[in-house]
Amino acid sequence: MKRNTTKISIAEESKNEVTSGEKNRHAAANAIIIRMKQLILCFLLLAGFTAQAQTININLGRLLPVKDSQTGKYGFQNVDGVMVVPPKYDNTTNFYNGFAIVVINQKYGFIDQSGKEVVPPKYENADDFIEGLAAVKLNGKWGFIDKTGKEIISPKYDDANNFSEGVAVVKMAGKFGFVDKSGKEIVTPKYQNADNFQEGLATIQLNNIWGFVNKTGKEIVPPKYDDAGKFSDGLAAVLLNNKNGFIDKTGKEIVPPKYDIVGAFSDRLIAVAVNNKWGFMDKTGKEIVPPKYDDVHPLMEGMALVGLGGKYGFIDAGGNEVIPVQFESIYPFGPKGQEQYGFQNGKVKVWKNQRAYYIDKTGKEVQ
Repeated sequence: MKRNTTKISIAEESKNEVTSGEKNRHAAANAIIIRMKQLILCFLLLAGFTAQAQTININLGRLLPVKDSQTGKYGFQNVDGVMVVPPKYDNTTNFYNGFAIVVINQKYGFIDQSGKEVVPPKYENADDFIEGLAAVKLNGKWGFIDKTGKEIISPKYDDANNFSEGVAVVKMAGKFGFVDKSGKEIVTPKYQNADNFQEGLATIQLNNIWGFVNKTGKEIVPPKYDDAGKFSDGLAAVLLNNKNGFIDKTGKEIVPPKYDIVGAFSDRLIAVAVNNKWGFMDKTGKEIVPPKYDDVHPLMEGMALVGLGGKYGFIDAGGNEVIPVQFESIYPFGPKGQEQYGFQNGKVKVWKNQRAYYIDKTGKEVQ
């Protein structure tokens, strides 16, 4: 089970104050991660090949948490600096989906954007509201409440993920299953591990191998892979005997596991590697560019940077080497740590013969 991206945003000086006798549930390091991904996927490519980070809906609303320098307690003030909720909480988060988590004496509750305490602090831990429900912990067990504080799913599970596509992963007695928003167990906990639904399917693990189930609990792909990723644009990466491939939502192997490394789809193409050489294929599994390059980058404005023997050039979406490999270096663009390599507004800066200059998509020098 893997936790969703955490949203907590506590004032810097107090990030580690909430303990409740255990590591903070909001700390990513404390996420229950029994499954350690072994697929060597797009993370070995530059950031451009990875799917763009999902936008986190942090809504600061009308109130902001502030810490009283004398008491060390937290309250909330509006954007004009007027204190709406007096400092009384030991800790709090920013607002997320209309609510903020508040803590008193290691008990968790929620306030809304008017400052009303919708759920008095009584839980041992809590997550943000996702898809209208929030996971809460009471007497060592996890359940879910709605935005009125009503317990929709009574705390009875050893752990629970946030909802995703109307379904949540739950854990009981060391096994994983799925529940819907009414509390109905779509799949009674029986799996060694499980992950959230994406595009209607979820990965499950049994006897150390992975497969997929749908929202009725039917195993669309019985466990048989060494590892499996989430579906994206109708395809999921799978690993078998240390080789990577792709399956569709019926379980058909669109690309049989044969590549050492695969990336994420970028503008209809995906980078693949065999024996340290890179090429591209499309979503049907057809090799558009056979693995022959030392280095490849995602398509940007219809062109992809490729490298061979320490020189660089560009191919188009059809795999044609439009600009032959010849440049000694290509200049990146974008903020530090998020640099991208490729065309921007129809041109790219290159280095050749001790000179830096711009070229267009035909390879012609431009200003």
